Amino acid sequence: MEQKFKLEFPLDLEIKYDDPKELLELASKEEFVTFMFGNAIAAIKQAIRKNKNECVIFSIQNYNVRVAIKKEHYKKFLNKAIKHYEELEEYSKCNELVSLKSRL
Repeated sequence: MEQKFKLEFPLDLEIKYDDPKELLELASKEEFVTFMFGNAIAAIKQAIRKNKNECVIFSIQNYNVRVAIKKEHYKKFLNKAIKHYEELEEYSKCNELVSLKSRL
């Protein structure tokens, strides 16, 4: 039997580091950037389905910070995501994002 999981946004993160360089290293890792793009895209999809004016893509609990994208910026964000996935040569993901962008 296939399990279905309901995604809830925002993604709650807790970031700990001893040296600010560690944070910069994390932010520059391809895996982390791809993870964050994927989470943001899922949040935007949910916001579009629910016709929301913005979506909170993640929250950093230990800093009491919430990062949101307003609806008028979805296309700009999706263009950046398309560029990211083009660099990874994930063209099916690019096509999915172009399709999503056309729904806006």
